[in-house]
Amino acid sequence: MSQPWDKILLYENRSVSACIEATFDFLRQNRRVWFCSAFALFLPWSLLLGLSAFMLPDDSLSSGLMVFDQLFCWQEDYRFFFSVVVFVGVWMAFVHVYSLLTSYHEHENSIDGFTQRQMMPIYVRMSVRTFWLAALAFNCVLVLFISTSFLSLLSLVILIPLSLLPSVFLFERESIVGSFVKAFRLGFRAWFQLFLTLVLMMLFGFFMTMVIGLPSSLFGTALGLLTSTGEPEGLLTGFFSYLLMALSYFAFFLVVSMTLMAAAYQYGTVSERVDDTSVESDIQHFEQL
Repeated sequence: MSQPWDKILLYENRSVSACIEATFDFLRQNRRVWFCSAFALFLPWSLLLGLSAFMLPDDSLSSGLMVFDQLFCWQEDYRFFFSVVVFVGVWMAFVHVYSLLTSYHEHENSIDGFTQRQMMPIYVRMSVRTFWLAALAFNCVLVLFISTSFLSLLSLVILIPLSLLPSVFLFERESIVGSFVKAFRLGFRAWFQLFLTLVLMMLFGFFMTMVIGLPSSLFGTALGLLTSTGEPEGLLTGFFSYLLMALSYFAFFLVVSMTLMAAAYQYGTVSERVDDTSVESDIQHFEQL
């Protein structure tokens, strides 16, 4: 018999630690549908990106480097292709998070028993609604990394409130302009809390990818010993390198998904604290009765 769970409310005043706890509680309650959705949405793009393992320098794995260090070190000829695939994976992370959150908060009970066939119409709807959000996020991160120090700091100040934009647009049915205005209004009211939540989730993600990349280091060390004794690098070596690279990309998309979910619960916290959203929702529901 499945364990009964308390409903995780979206609109609730939480601390940073409570928002992160709500994120992991959601994952625990809905772990089956969460993992099945992740495999359906992330695995094809992770397998494509795993091909980049064949384009690394010959001594990259034998040097014992972590695969995570090489995720975005693409050859010039293939950089555009792999960038597009990464963007699609990030887009699918938006679809993943907001499809599950929307379904969860529209139903009284857990959605852990949902099948992918049930989720497919929601994926399609969210794919249309989140495309521009994923494109905006992808380009903002690119600007953050290629800008000068001053522009990077300015971009960071602006990007933190923008982490609330997807939730405002998707949960409140605001216009695009209205979503930007409300995201900045709410985001600057809780900038430090948002920043701390995102940093903690990214640190967790970095730790997770380091753990996943550990077999790469062990394999690279063993490979270095074999090649130093004259043993040839065969097909098995290339296949193992490909699997490790694909697994690392899959972990990367999972981290993006979990960070987006934590940002969604931060939106619920800030919205409840500033606008008393749950009270307004109850009043509207009462008026409709």
